[in-house]
Amino acid sequence: MSNNVDEFRDFPRWLQRMIPFISVMLAMLAFSYALYLYNQESLGFVHWVRLIVFTMISVVLLLSAILYFFRAELAWKWFIGGLGLLPILLLLQLILFLMTMIKMVIASLFQGSLPEPVRLFIENYPSPFDSVILAVLFIAGLVWLIQKLKKQKTKEREE
Repeated sequence: MSNNVDEFRDFPRWLQRMIPFISVMLAMLAFSYALYLYNQESLGFVHWVRLIVFTMISVVLLLSAILYFFRAELAWKWFIGGLGLLPILLLLQLILFLMTMIKMVIASLFQGSLPEPVRLFIENYPSPFDSVILAVLFIAGLVWLIQKLKKQKTKEREE
């Protein structure tokens, strides 16, 4: 049996019965946002991708709610699958951010000056307080790395 089914069976019974309602509510929210995107004046490629992903999420979540009445464990898998489409939207935003940054860097190279956000970042960062925070985070990271290496060496010695 898969791990998702075991997780579903470990939930309290009241929560298992709430899954279709949660699924329908999330599907309605995703579908209403898809309709909002569709009613926008100018639909660019990115908006079309968002529209398609949100429509897929709403359809999968609605199917999950319907499947609950036949097989609750299968409905749980579809529910998780529908929510699993959300990282596609995050990846889309990351790609857009990277493309914007690359475009800004290329434009600034041809202009011969730093972009305004980069110039402000260099002028204002790091403050003394930021330096302390970064130092503490760096030390904590080193301590964590050393502990991991020690645990790995002790495991190798035991084998």
